[in-house]
Amino acid sequence: LWIKVGKATGYDDSEWQIAETINYKSVTKICNDAKRYNLFMIISDKAGIGKSAPLKSYSQINGENGVFYIRCREWAKREFLTELCTTLGIDIGKSYLHIDKLGMKVVEFFNKRSSIKPQLIVDEADKLKDSALRWFIHLFNECEDEMSLILAGTPHLEQRIKRGVKLKKLGFDELDSRFGRAFITLIGATSDCAKKICIANGITDEKLIKSIFKDLKPTFKEIEISKNEVTQVKVVDDLRRLKRVVIREKIKIS
Repeated sequence: LWIKVGKATGYDDSEWQIAETINYKSVTKICNDAKRYNLFMIISDKAGIGKSAPLKSYSQINGENGVFYIRCREWAKREFLTELCTTLGIDIGKSYLHIDKLGMKVVEFFNKRSSIKPQLIVDEADKLKDSALRWFIHLFNECEDEMSLILAGTPHLEQRIKRGVKLKKLGFDELDSRFGRAFITLIGATSDCAKKICIANGITDEKLIKSIFKDLKPTFKEIEISKNEVTQVKVVDDLRRLKRVVIREKIKIS
């Protein structure tokens, strides 16, 4: 009904809409908890499981509350810090700056905003080179209890850090320690989540929604429903594929 009202007032239903799925709520809670308690946390899970969309949405909603988002590419330390300064709106001038000066500009940026508990979200952090990852040790040391940091990436991020610790690579044990030696995983999309996504994007037929979920070949995953109780539910762990199927069905309907 609201989609029909929206169309009548100029709403474009071709734009992908985000639904409040279990993953969306989980990522939001992670970010809220990190921000509240100035924590450094890592989300490490499969590509397409639903990390980026809620992280980006959270940063957009909370931009005025000191939340900043950057999506990484294959950057070394200097490239990362330069791009981060640009994202944060830090003027680094046209002259050459020593790499430590770049890092201190970022540190000063967050320390000046400590009263609002700033948060930095670094998406696709597994693409960063080791030198860039190690820089987060310095950020923690300089801004501990002043800000929060969320790193997000594929399971490769966790594997790299754990392997670095095992092989005693420079800085990796310190890095692992700063993030509490914990790596957060997500659930994926249950049938109810898939239904919410479908409805948010204009597909409301119950049979079609069930058919879409079945076509995606969901698998069983254990989830904790209370402190001492675990259950198994069917989930889809590739939301990009779900998105493509929903768009395909929308094209058929139109």
